[in-house]
Amino acid sequence: MLDLVGDIYDCAIAPDKWPPVLERIASTLNGCATSISFHDTRDNAVRLARSWNISPEFQHVMDTHMARNPAVPAGFYHDVCEPFGAAEFIGETEWKSTRWFHDTIGRVGIHDGAVVLLVKSASRFGALTVLRANDKPIFRGAELGPLHTLAPHLRRAVLISDLLDARSLERNVLAATLDHLAVGVVLTDGKGRILHTNAAADRYLDEGSMRYFGDSFSSGDPASARDLAQAIADAASGTTVDIPRSGIVVPLKGETDLAAWVLPLDRGLRHEFGAGFAAKVAVFIRDLGDMSPFPAELFVRRFSITPAECRVMMLLLQGMTIAEVADNLGISLPTARTHLAHLFEKTGTSRQIDLVRLAMRALSPVS
Repeated sequence: MLDLVGDIYDCAIAPDKWPPVLERIASTLNGCATSISFHDTRDNAVRLARSWNISPEFQHVMDTHMARNPAVPAGFYHDVCEPFGAAEFIGETEWKSTRWFHDTIGRVGIHDGAVVLLVKSASRFGALTVLRANDKPIFRGAELGPLHTLAPHLRRAVLISDLLDARSLERNVLAATLDHLAVGVVLTDGKGRILHTNAAADRYLDEGSMRYFGDSFSSGDPASARDLAQAIADAASGTTVDIPRSGIVVPLKGETDLAAWVLPLDRGLRHEFGAGFAAKVAVFIRDLGDMSPFPAELFVRRFSITPAECRVMMLLLQGMTIAEVADNLGISLPTARTHLAHLFEKTGTSRQIDLVRLAMRALSPVS
């Protein structure tokens, strides 16, 4: 498990290493396929970033029927790094009765997925999903312990890779490459002394968002400065496995609110990455940006909408009749009508068109 965590961080610098790492994660959970995907909530596009054992044909079928996926609303009810099983969340019988199940995963012998959100904002969410074949039982909460352990490390690696776009990084021209990155990169020794900054980090320092303190750097905000110093010290004295959850990402308050991700360069490719500068720690810095919950999440919280009611509402937004909703979800028409009545009562609406208008302000209909 410790070796797996270290290899996950290597993927932040060498994304081509993801497939064998995803295979090992699948093996840990008795899964048959794994993916890291991103869902853009503005245009409902789904991008498969990395995967293992998912064929292009299977991915095409998944994309084609994504609008029917009853597991999508689960993202509104779970926090980042909180794993859940799709079938257990929805209910195994109801899950296997849905049109989505029969038209997609059920066709290729898969019957469940364990999901953990890695990115969650107003504009997109990203998740790691481990699929399980139908000769195995569905995922239960007690089985998701390995994902609980791996989730914060997966999140950090994905965020750092997303910031760094490491595919363009050639180690023999490292300094020149770093200067072309939009994200700020600061390499330090074990005591936090600056060994290298790229152009983006220099801009943050020139603008006053970060400040020089002798041969080190920090935030003008005392609390942020203290947290950053502790994170760098933790990274320099330990390994990727040892870093506490609170130490790896640090909000930096100042002229512009920033976020810093602190990573030890302790092994494998990460060690080679900093070797040319005798660096022990890498700090990746960017604007803090919009990390607010989905509008949809705020909507379901505001009106106390249950997951079953949310699945009905998501299909109504696509223009389906209540009979078509029942058919797609594999539930009876009276049950679907009961969910609709509860939605009317909770949102203060009395007609389906009024409910849809209200929900569309928060939930974009899937094309």
